[in-house]
Amino acid sequence: MQCKKLTIFGVVQGVGYRAWAKRLANELNVKGYIKNKGNGSVEMVVCAEENIVTVMINAAKKGPATSVVKRVEVEDIDYKAEEEGFKIWI
Repeated sequence: MQCKKLTIFGVVQGVGYRAWAKRLANELNVKGYIKNKGNGSVEMVVCAEENIVTVMINAAKKGPATSVVKRVEVEDIDYKAEEEGFKIWI
């Protein structure tokens, strides 16, 4: 299992981005979390098999129809996904 931290920039807060990402992550059995950042971006940590992480990254670059994704930064992260599932952090 690998983990990546994504920072998504653009119109990604107040448009259902976190709920959309949670639905997709649950469908794909991804562990991790998503949260809004103070600068208007969204941070998402995804932990899964490499091919599933790639699917999540590609989906994050598009986002839901209500969002406008400008840029996605991806970095490796050492994250211990202790809990099952994918959480929305407030």
